[in-house]
Amino acid sequence: MFIKPYEEAKMTLGLRALVRRLIPNHPSLDQMKRELLQAEAGEYGEKFIMKQLEKLTFTKNFQVLHNITFQHPYSLQLDVVVITQYEVIIIESKNIRGEVELKNRPRQMIRTLETGEQRVFHHPEVQLEEYVCNLKGFFKQHQIEVPVNGIIVFPFNNARINYEDGLFPVLMGRELTSFLQQRPIKPKTIDCQYISALLVQHNKPYEGFPLSRYFGIEVDAIQTGVICPKCEFGQMHWLKMNWTCSSCHYSSKKAHLSALQDYGMLINKKITNAQAQHFLQLNNRHTIKRMLMASCYRESGLKRSRDYQIFL
Repeated sequence: MFIKPYEEAKMTLGLRALVRRLIPNHPSLDQMKRELLQAEAGEYGEKFIMKQLEKLTFTKNFQVLHNITFQHPYSLQLDVVVITQYEVIIIESKNIRGEVELKNRPRQMIRTLETGEQRVFHHPEVQLEEYVCNLKGFFKQHQIEVPVNGIIVFPFNNARINYEDGLFPVLMGRELTSFLQQRPIKPKTIDCQYISALLVQHNKPYEGFPLSRYFGIEVDAIQTGVICPKCEFGQMHWLKMNWTCSSCHYSSKKAHLSALQDYGMLINKKITNAQAQHFLQLNNRHTIKRMLMASCYRESGLKRSRDYQIFL
């Protein structure tokens, strides 16, 4: 049973908007592209794992949650959580290609590509060990006695794993469901529904918005305008109550919604009429007011300098 289904992280959406809008010659553009590729690879791996776990949804004995994040008092960012009748299992996903060596002394993950290029990463069990410890602390704080275990999963067969035995099982993606089904039965059961509801209740996703501040990028380097959702590069103009793309001529009444989302993720969650006119490149305060009132869920301040809160 999927209690919290797969959903793309807001940080990934924000990075995609940043790469799309950062001026072409900006010195941080290549870094942002790398950040986005890494985030998308992680998302792709987690999505595949969730797809594999769909095989378990015919039974109520498994409850699955994607992307659970706590910020205080315990720092946790859990890719996938599976709750059985007997335990809580944290799945740490690692979508990485090449020859991967998991070493114990010292604990490192070394990736070697076909080109011979090597890169050293933190060993995933170090992070997973911390997550298991913190989640146990969270349950103890709520006076719940729950066994917590972890699994490291490489979703795809694009990695050749050399593994020194460690604290947690290391699996390939297609091994996961059979591994979970074969977990030993224990005499004491746990309240799955209560535990999953508690995790969802305390889930507080970390956004990092606005990303211009998070990455130290000047606001002037972020390109304005409504970008066409169809061709993804043409600028749209407001003509006859529609946004029309100057490149592919696609038209839409609501193309500004995506642009406002970009503004909220990259610059500020609050926006005034004047700022919206500048960012959407539409010099009509009455039209902008109607757009903001229809798409933003709160307004504050004096009439001439009213802030609209962008819903993200």
